[in-house]
Amino acid sequence: MVSEVIVDRKGRLVLPKKIREEARITANTRLIVRAQGRGRIELFDPDLLMQRAQDIGARKLAGWREEDHEASKLLKKLVRGRLNAAP
Repeated sequence: MVSEVIVDRKGRLVLPKKIREEARITANTRLIVRAQGRGRIELFDPDLLMQRAQDIGARKLAGWREEDHEASKLLKKLVRGRLNAAP
């Protein structure tokens, strides 16, 4: 759906009811706003962004285990070395 809106002197605009309904935006809905160049803005639902980020993280980290991580292995070696060297 496309609709024209007018920005008032205070920088406010009203989203038409049909747009709000289609986007499932209700009163007190929190949105993230991002400028995309001259005359273009995007509105995002932060909960959907968080879910998308979690899904990506879960896919990318599938099968990852802390104990297999190189930094964890080096830290264990360092700690063991200090404990073994203690008088």
